[in-house]
Amino acid sequence: MEEKWNKFYSEGVGWRWYPDEGIVKFTARYLQQRVGIDTYDKKRKVKRILDAGCGNGVYVVFFAEQGFDTYGIDISEEAIEIATENIARKGLKAHLGVGDLKKLPFESRYFDVAVSYGVLDHVLFTEAKEIMSEIWRVMDNGGYIYITLRSTEDAECGRGEEVANNTYVLQEGYEKGIIQHFFDLAEIKGLLKDFNVFDIELHEESFPDIFTVDKAFTQSSKGVKRHLDLSNPVNLGLKYARWHIAAEKR
Repeated sequence: MEEKWNKFYSEGVGWRWYPDEGIVKFTARYLQQRVGIDTYDKKRKVKRILDAGCGNGVYVVFFAEQGFDTYGIDISEEAIEIATENIARKGLKAHLGVGDLKKLPFESRYFDVAVSYGVLDHVLFTEAKEIMSEIWRVMDNGGYIYITLRSTEDAECGRGEEVANNTYVLQEGYEKGIIQHFFDLAEIKGLLKDFNVFDIELHEESFPDIFTVDKAFTQSSKGVKRHLDLSNPVNLGLKYARWHIAAEKR
């Protein structure tokens, strides 16, 4: 799996360079809200934040810019190299390292907040539960987590080679060869059995079926723009659906 993710980042396709609106809202609602150029309304005391599966470091940058002591860990050496360069170029400081999310190299109760965007849905459900157990271990009592998970309501649920329940190995697209798991509420309940959920949203984007859901990642189905005939009804038959969940360690 490490090789697949290294290839993904080395090709520079599908990276995220700007924070998702969900994490921006989570931060403003529950951590601190920006009220001036360099002033914040602090909602709670937060020292250390972990980005579990940080990729090229977009959320590490986001939190470091706000003055948090930020840590990022990812399975891909290529991703960590990019994240390290990105942090340095911006004149920021953060702690970055390559590692297995099932064996986090931190002592228990080390972090106040952990985020994980689009990571737990790229492993088998059994592995996702192991990762959440490890995140629980390194979270302080009452610590907050924010995770996102692809939903079974997504139009791509069922695409690829099925390897487990609601789990597929993608056979095409820029994530070819990578596992994609789709979550329903029952699985979310099992995944977060040691946390109290206090915010959950299902974000959905609908668009014409001349595209694939890769369009949700700013790519059209064939890498080119497509013209729509608005003189006829437009079938918004495809849907990109992702859970956004905030919870507190019990």
